[in-house]
Amino acid sequence: MAIAILYRGFLLVCLIIGTRSQSFVAVVEDAKLMQNKLIGRTLEWGGKIKIVESHDQNQTLAEVCEHLKTGATALIDMSAPNVGLLIRSFARTVGLPYITVVDPSTLQSKDYDPDLHIGVEPPGSTMFRVIPDIVKHGSLTKIAILYDQSFVLQKQYFISIMIKNIYIVEVEIYFQTTPASKQELMDEAYNWFVITKGHGLTCSKCRLGKSATVIHINGNESYNYTSRDAYLDFVKIQLRENFFTIYGFNIDEAFMYDLRMILDDVSTRFINATPIIIPDCNTVSLVRNQSRVDESRRIVEPFKTAKRTGVYGNISYRNGMLRQDVQLTINRIILDNLNKNTLGTWNEQDHISVNGKLTKEVGKKKYRVVIVPKYEPFVIKLSDNSKKNVTRADYDGYCLDLLDAIADTADFEYEIEESPDGLVGAMSDDGSWDGVIKHLMDRKADIAVGPISVMAERENVVDFTVPYYDLVGLTILMKKPKFDYKITKFIEVLDNYVWLCIIAAFFLFSGLLWAFDKFSPYSYQNDETLWDGQGPEPRVFSFKEGIWFCMMSLTPQGGGEAPRALSGRLIAATWWLFGFIVIATYTANLAAFLTVSRMDEPIKSLDDLSSQYKIQYAPMNGSTGLVYFKRMAEIEQKFYTIWKQMSLNDSLDAVQRAKLAVWDYPVSNKYTKLWETMQDTGFPDTLEEATKRVISGDFAYIGDAAENKFQTLTKCDLWEVGEEFSRKPFAFAVQEGSPLRNILSNAILQLLNQRKLETLKHKWWTNNQKKKTCPDIENESDGISIKNIGGVFLVIAVGTALSLICLAFEFYWYKYRPQQDGMRYNVKRNQSKASLTTSPTATTTLSNGNGSLWANNAPDFVPEEEARSNGMVHFELNGQL
Repeated sequence: MAIAILYRGFLLVCLIIGTRSQSFVAVVEDAKLMQNKLIGRTLEWGGKIKIVESHDQNQTLAEVCEHLKTGATALIDMSAPNVGLLIRSFARTVGLPYITVVDPSTLQSKDYDPDLHIGVEPPGSTMFRVIPDIVKHGSLTKIAILYDQSFVLQKQYFISIMIKNIYIVEVEIYFQTTPASKQELMDEAYNWFVITKGHGLTCSKCRLGKSATVIHINGNESYNYTSRDAYLDFVKIQLRENFFTIYGFNIDEAFMYDLRMILDDVSTRFINATPIIIPDCNTVSLVRNQSRVDESRRIVEPFKTAKRTGVYGNISYRNGMLRQDVQLTINRIILDNLNKNTLGTWNEQDHISVNGKLTKEVGKKKYRVVIVPKYEPFVIKLSDNSKKNVTRADYDGYCLDLLDAIADTADFEYEIEESPDGLVGAMSDDGSWDGVIKHLMDRKADIAVGPISVMAERENVVDFTVPYYDLVGLTILMKKPKFDYKITKFIEVLDNYVWLCIIAAFFLFSGLLWAFDKFSPYSYQNDETLWDGQGPEPRVFSFKEGIWFCMMSLTPQGGGEAPRALSGRLIAATWWLFGFIVIATYTANLAAFLTVSRMDEPIKSLDDLSSQYKIQYAPMNGSTGLVYFKRMAEIEQKFYTIWKQMSLNDSLDAVQRAKLAVWDYPVSNKYTKLWETMQDTGFPDTLEEATKRVISGDFAYIGDAAENKFQTLTKCDLWEVGEEFSRKPFAFAVQEGSPLRNILSNAILQLLNQRKLETLKHKWWTNNQKKKTCPDIENESDGISIKNIGGVFLVIAVGTALSLICLAFEFYWYKYRPQQDGMRYNVKRNQSKASLTTSPTATTTLSNGNGSLWANNAPDFVPEEEARSNGMVHFELNGQL
C-alpha cells in the first residue's frame, strides 16, 4: 500500500507496501525550512523518504506519475493552490483517493467528491476564525491583516464582519514590523493582534516602540498533557531531533504528528486495499473506472469515523472534514520587557472568553507634525539653538496657535519636528521633492504645518485641508524711498559762490548809489534849489538809503524814487537789469529744482521693475516665487519653439507662410527676460539675506505677500510694491489619502464659524508686538511739500524777529534811556529844553523850566529871526543837558 502526499510547494509521496514496511518519497521545493524538514521527518517515520526538488505544475504531476508506476493507495494534497488544482483533477480522473490538507477556501465545488475526497482543515485556517470575533468584541471599524506564506487567506472569510475598510496583504512579517516599529506605528495609537503558530514573538525591532503592546494569540499546547508528552517523546526518541527552543514547538508540526497517527490508525482498516498502479499517465483513459472508485470508497470511509485527542485539541470528522478544535491562548505582551499577561482563551464553539478589553483604552491620538521653521508671523522660532528634539515651547505664531485650536477641537495631541532643509517643498526637474512635502511623502510626518501654498503639482503627491488664510500672491519688497527734504532748499538752487557774488554786488551798488549821489553836483543834497517846495522832499541817498533802494528793487514793491542825477540813474538802471536777470534765473531754477525731484516715479509694478536696469531683483531660492517665474519662462520658451517651428516649416504653402510672416515675435517674452535677469542677479538663500540686500542696495525681493507685509510691519525702511499676482491660498498638508484631511478641515471650518481665525489674524497682524508705527510716504505728485518750501516761512520768522529786535532797541534808546537819565538829573520828562544862541559876541543862553542861565552878558531875549539876520544860530536840544 502506498500513500502520495503533496505538501504546500513540495511533494511528499509515501509508499506503504504491505503491512510490514512503509516507504515515503517527497519532492521538496525548499528543504532548508526547518518547519518543512520536521514535517517530512514526521511523515518519514517508520519508512523511507526521498526528497526531490519540485518546480511547476507539470513537473509535479510528472513526479506523481513516476511514483504511481509502482502503485499508490492515496494522495495527500498539501500543495499550493495552483498546483493542487491539477493534482486533484488528475486524482479524480484515475480514481485515486485524495486527502486535502489545505485551506477550504482554495477548494472548488468539484473537489468535494464524496467517493474520493477526504478534507482535512489545517489549524491555520481554524486560527483565522478568531479575527471576526476580535473585530466584533472590540467594535473595530478599520483593520489591516498582514500574513505570511505559512497561512492561506481569502477575503471571503471576513464578509460577515461587515467592515468596508479592510486591507489584506501577504507579506514577510519581519520586514514589515521592523519599519512599522521605526515609524512608531506600534505605539499606543494602534492595536496589534499577532497570531503565531509557534509560541514565540520573534520581532526584536518591535521593541523600539514606546510602551508598545501586542495581543499575542497562539495555540494552547497544555490542552492535553498526555498528547503533548507523547509528541515530545516521538520527536526526541523516534526522530531523534531537538528542534525545540524556549518558544516551544509549532502547531503545524504538532498537527502533522496527529495526522500521522490518524493515518496509522486508519490504514489498519484497509490493509488489503489494492493500490492503484498506472504505468503510463499519458495513456490514462478519461472515462472513470468504477471499480477503482469502489476500491477508493473503502479507503475513504474509515477517515469519516476517525477521532484523536490532539496536542492542540480534539480532531474529528464533522461538516465534511477532519477538523481540530484548536484551543488558542490570548496574551497581552509588553514589548519593552516581554512581560506577558494572559487575558483569556478562544475556541470555535465558545468564541472569545477574556477578562477585560482586548483593545487599548481610547485616548487622544498623537500625530507627528512637521513645520516650516521660520516664516513670521505664521511660524516663529523662539530659540536659535539647533537641538534635535524640539517641542511646542520652541515655536510660536499664527499656525501654531491655529494648530492648538484644531487639536482642542478634534481632540488629539501632536509632537513637533522641524523640516530638515527649512523649505516648504518644490519639485525638481527629475521629479524629486524637498521640504515638508517630501517629509509627508516619505511617511515621516502626518501633518505639515506652515504657510503652505496650495499648488497643483503639490496636490498630486499630498492632500490639503481647506484654506485657513486669505489668498496670498507674490509682491515686491523694496527699500522705502527717501526724499531729500530741506527747509533751505530754496537757497540751494544757486551755488554758494553765486550767492556770495550777488551779496557782494548788492553792497557794491548800494555804495555806488551813495557815492554818486554825494559827489554829483546835480544831486539834491548838493543843490537844494532844485526843489521848489512842491510835493515830497527829494530823496537824499545815503549808504543806508542805497541799501534800502537795492533791496526793494528786487521785490515787486520796487525801490522807490530813483536818484536825481543822471549818473545815479544809470547805476540804478544797471542794478535793475542785474536784479531782473538774477530773479528770473532764480525763479526758473527753483521751479525746475522742485519739479525734477517729483518727476522720478517709483517702481509700482512688476512691469516697472522689468523695464528698468538700475535695480536688481530675484525671489528666494526654493520658494514658490522662484518656481512661478521658472515655469512661466519655460512656457514662453515652449511657445517660442512652437512658433519658430511653424514659421520655418518648409512644407507650408505660400499663403500659410504669408500669414506667419510678421516682423515681431507674436508671443510675449516678458518672463524669459525676467528669469534671465534673476539668474544673473543670484537668488538669496534666506529671508534675512534677501532683506539685507534690499536695505543695503538697489535690490528688490519678490516673495509671498504675507511675508513681505510682515517685513514692512516691523521695518520702517521697507515697503511693499505692486499688486499681488499668482495668488494661492494657505492650507495645512497631510499624506495623500489620509483621513486627517477631513478631520482638520472640519475643525478649521468650525473655528472659522466661531470667528477664531479672525481673532488670530488680529493678534498676529494688528496687535503684533513687533509692529512699528512708521511714517507715511508722502506723495510728491500731490504738490510741493512743506518740508521743501518751509524755508520761505523761515524768512518771515527771521524778518519778524529782526523787526522786534529793532523795535526793542528803538524803545530803549529813544524812550526808556532818556527817561532814566531825566530821573537821574531831576529833570521832568518832556519839560527840559535847552537853547544855545551864538552871536558875534559869543553869547550862550541856557534855559529850562525851573529858570535860566545866561553867560557873557547875553541879552534878555533875542528873537530867532533877528538872531538869524544878525548872523546868530539858535537851536534847541531836547534831551540831556
